[in-house]
Amino acid sequence: MIRHYETIYIVNPNLDTDSLSEVVTKFSHLVEKLKGSLLRVQEWGKRKLAYEVKRFDKGYYIMLDFCGLPGMVKELERSLKLDDRILKYLTVKVDEDVKPDELINTEQKKENIEESKDQSIEEE
Repeated sequence: MIRHYETIYIVNPNLDTDSLSEVVTKFSHLVEKLKGSLLRVQEWGKRKLAYEVKRFDKGYYIMLDFCGLPGMVKELERSLKLDDRILKYLTVKVDEDVKPDELINTEQKKENIEESKDQSIEEE
């Protein structure tokens, strides 16, 4: 049974751009390596934290939207826990028994709608 998950993780804000993209790539590839379907990766940017975490008051937020088997979440969270660059993470189960292909198509339609909105705003 394939499930739909979202994982948000907070990265050390002092990393340079290359290190940050390496972290994002590492966990995106890990989802695919664990035979999951990556739907979307969103970089929300550097934001102020509600409270200090590991002596940081800011962090760089990343959201992974993916589908996979329940066992893969444990492995993803284990890798997040072992990486010193990750300050905090949280995984939420969005839905049970989903079809990844349908979710990917829905995600692409959303992106196309957003792009057309952006283009129409630029034209005005």
